[in-house]
Order: sequence, then C-alpha cells, then structure tokens
Amino acid sequence: MDKYELVERYEALGDENDFLTAKRLFEQELTGQSGALDRRQYGYLLECHGRRTLRRAVDQYEQAMSLDPDQDKIQYQWMQAKAALGEPEDAITRYRNRAASAPGDVRELRLLSSAYLVARDYGAASDVIDTGLGLAPGDWKLTSDRGEVKAARGDPDGALADWRRAHELNPEDFGPVYSSAFLLEHQGRLAEAIGAWRHILEYADARGWELTAVWPRQELQRLHKLLEDRQQPGR
Repeated sequence: MDKYELVERYEALGDENDFLTAKRLFEQELTGQSGALDRRQYGYLLECHGRRTLRRAVDQYEQAMSLDPDQDKIQYQWMQAKAALGEPEDAITRYRNRAASAPGDVRELRLLSSAYLVARDYGAASDVIDTGLGLAPGDWKLTSDRGEVKAARGDPDGALADWRRAHELNPEDFGPVYSSAFLLEHQGRLAEAIGAWRHILEYADARGWELTAVWPRQELQRLHKLLEDRQQPGR
C-alpha cells in the first residue's frame, strides 16, 4: 500500500498505525525537489491527525469538566479546542444557556464573553462585557476581554490601557501582558514590546520558572535584533 492510499485509509478509519506508516514514508521521501502533490498530501495527513487529536482533547476536557465543574481553566481550554475544530458555536450555546439560567452571575458572563471572543463575534462579546462590568466594575477578566474587543476594532491604545488595568487588578495573570507584547510589536512599538517581554521574563526568573522563561528570553533577543536593525543607517 503506498503513502497516498494510507492517507485515504487514515482519513476514513483513523487507524494510528496507518498514520505512523504514512508519516514515515512521506518523511523518507520528501526532498527539496518534491512536488505539490506530495506536500499537499503530507499536509493533509497531518491535518487529519491534528483534528483527531483535538477530538480526543475535547473528550478529555469534557470529562474533566464533569469531574471538576468549578474549574474555569478547563472551560476555557474546551472552548479553544472546539474553536480550533471550527465549532465555536457549541461554546456560545453552552454558555449563553448557562448565563440565561443564572442572571447576574459574573462568572457565567466571563465564560460567555470568552466564547464570543473565540468566535470573533466582537459585537456580542462587547454587550456581555458591558453587562458584566456593570455588575462588577473591577473584574480583571472582563476588563481584559474588553481590551481584546478594542484591539480587534482598531483601538490599540484603548486595548493596551485595558490590559494594563487588568494586570493591575490581577498581577498573577500575565495573559494581558502577552497580549500587550504582541500588539505593541504589531504596531511597530518595539521598545515598548521589549518592556512587556522583560516584565514577563523577570517574573519568571524571580520564581525560578526556567521553562516559562525560555520564550520571553527568545522574544527579547529577537526584538532587540529587530530594533538594532531598524536603527542602522540606511535601513
């Protein structure tokens, strides 16, 4: 059976042995001169495997939610995995129903806001955020979510202000700092982006989190190089 037939079998049956065999054959045969068909089929093999892996992840998250329904992190991981599968509406339905059953519950509004943001429905997310902040003006999560809406709508300064405030409200959560670093670089504000990554790195180093420190250290090196290149005459 050749590698193309194995791709077809794996797509239909999901047998892991078919995937491993096809993957090995592609990796043995792919070269710099390989044609579009080989690269497309190898890509499709990996895509199929990724989707099946995500399905297993969703199943595990759903079991975890049943065992520990009060753990919010699982809820966010589940909705991200569903969105990666192209099914963000499942999370919207779940959390819209939960919010309707518990009016005034800020936790449910946080979850619903995130579900809309994952689906890129910024109008609906904004309405939920406004409702939640009306009930809990100092809620760091909804403040951070409002920053995401502003960033998506082309208001970088408003987004950065919200993310700065969200981090002040919850200094243990660095999600808003990462978001700020990405947006600042996108805006070409490299020195400020460096400052954001440095803040993340210093926090990780102070706690001895060696693995957490790897990425910000790499980003600092990359951005310093970009900044140096930009400052070179003639560039």
